[in-house]
Formats: sequence, C-alpha cells, structure tokens
Amino acid sequence: MNEGFLSLPANKQRKIINMGFQVFSQSTYKKAPVAEIASKADISKSLLFYHFKNKKELYLFLWNKSIELTSNAMKEQDVLGTNNYFEMLRRSLLGKCNLLREYPYVSEFSLRAYYEENTEVKKEIQDSFQQINLESEKKAFEVIDTGRLRDDIDIHQMYQEMIWASDGYLHTAFIQGEINADKLKSDFEKLILMWEKVYQK
Repeated sequence: MNEGFLSLPANKQRKIINMGFQVFSQSTYKKAPVAEIASKADISKSLLFYHFKNKKELYLFLWNKSIELTSNAMKEQDVLGTNNYFEMLRRSLLGKCNLLREYPYVSEFSLRAYYEENTEVKKEIQDSFQQINLESEKKAFEVIDTGRLRDDIDIHQMYQEMIWASDGYLHTAFIQGEINADKLKSDFEKLILMWEKVYQK
C-alpha cells in the first residue's frame, strides 16, 4: 500500500474503505469492479491504483482493515474486561453493532471474503481467519469464570456451537440481502439470554 493513502483525510480514507467493503461484498473477488469502488469513492481508478498497486493488494488491505476495525470495536467495549462470558457476548454484540453503523458493509464483506474461492486470495484469507479465531478463543478462555457455567457441559463445544449459530445467522442475513445493526442487536440479545439460561448455573 502506498503510504499516501494514510496521509489522506480520515473521511476520504473511510469513504474508500466503505465503498471497497460495499463493492466487494456484492460480487466475487474476480467479478467485483475496482472502477466502481473508485467511482463510488469519488476518486479516479488510476489514483486508487496509486495507493494500491493491484486488486489483490486492495482486497487484502480491506480484509485486514475489517479485522482491525472489529478488534478496535471490541476494545472500545472492553469485551475482555469481564470474566462473565455472557457479558462478554453482550459487549461484543454492542461493539459489532456500533461498527456496522459506521461501516455498514463490513460484515457482508468479511463473510463473502471468508467464503471466497479465488486462489489468488483464498489461502491468505483462510490462514488469517484461522489464526484470528484461535487467538480470540484463547484470550476469551484465559479470563472466563467457568464456575458460573454448568458442570455438565463441554465449554469448548458450547463456544463452538455459538460460533456456528452466529455464522449461520449472518450467512442467512447476507443471503437475504442485508445485515442490519438494529435487527442484529435485537435478535442476538434474545439468543444470549437463551444461552445464559441454558448454560449458566
């Protein structure tokens, strides 16, 4: 990435990022037109390629940016500042919803990127995701007070079931055409309450 991108005004950077999320969320990597990103961001295609040497660099930058933004959203809500797992989930939900309001297509982009089959980017995306997923799980289990949870459950299985449920929800919302922050918050508040009743002593 050209360092000039980081010297752009914050609102211009945000617009390019948002438009990148939007366009790449609506098509496969191969079919997504970079020219459309430039047009929506009100810059020329040549200027966009001045900051990013090619489509792959732009795509992987957006992937890493989605990770950075999500991580920052979690830190803002102090997700790991509690040992109550269900409180962690509520803080995480709030952080993700706040992020969606600023970057409406970040979740749709991340989901499509995760399922992207193009060999030009697939391995890097999958390797990155696996590393992040393992690190997130490790950090969470370092602070969770397991004494709050029922003795007859496998905590790692519980964690995985919640990941699968969350992925399934987002995938369904993506197919239906919209991942809405307010609906996400409402639906997951109910889910967290149900999980709390099922898994907590």
